[in-house]
Amino acid sequence: MNTLAHISLKRRVPLQLGSEATRRNDEEHMTEGAVYERIKNWLMAQALVPGQLLQIGVLADELGVSTTPVREALTRLAAERLIMSVPKRGFFARTPSEDDLLGLYCVTHTILDAAVGRCARQAENGGKQPEDAPILVDLKDPNAEQLVRRTADLFHEITSRSGVAEYGDIIRNMNDRLHHARVMECEIIANVREELATLSELCASQKHQQLRQALKTYQEQRLTAITAIAKELLLRPFTTAEW
Repeated sequence: MNTLAHISLKRRVPLQLGSEATRRNDEEHMTEGAVYERIKNWLMAQALVPGQLLQIGVLADELGVSTTPVREALTRLAAERLIMSVPKRGFFARTPSEDDLLGLYCVTHTILDAAVGRCARQAENGGKQPEDAPILVDLKDPNAEQLVRRTADLFHEITSRSGVAEYGDIIRNMNDRLHHARVMECEIIANVREELATLSELCASQKHQQLRQALKTYQEQRLTAITAIAKELLLRPFTTAEW
């Protein structure tokens, strides 16, 4: 489904940017970077209808700032491909299609595999290795949001260990753009928690070849489920949307 097909609906964005007291306190010290982070965190936390209009004035009023830092924040988010910018129309919510997901999954796997490969070569050449990292999945009964955030933390840890800053920058963007898809993965893929625990343990113990194989299996599971994930992203109920 083409997300642009929904633009004409001009749906009002329901804002949930924090408690009124918190907002009043933050508004007094709101910088341009803080505006960006607040809107980005809101986008990560709230599922939006594809093509839903993000109204600059409404966001500015909610944050207690002028429209300029809001417009700049949305422009930055559009450059990061977290939302869409349509000339003379405005900014709109973006939901990845199946083709988008394929690209995001493949880029993520390519970068992670390259990072682990570099770590393996460094180990073979006697390079200094990082100390064992703590197991990232240490919750008895984590919910989907917690699993998604632990996944992002783990993938960032893997790229950080490689020493290649560019890997980390790419993975950070992939994590953001795959956030809602990963929430859907928790509903569609049965063993997400166990899978993540295994990846965490292999990373912590620096078992590079086994980690590369586990990441390959992780990738294959998502490619198998990609159609179902893309469908759920488009068809799930949007209980927070105002019509």
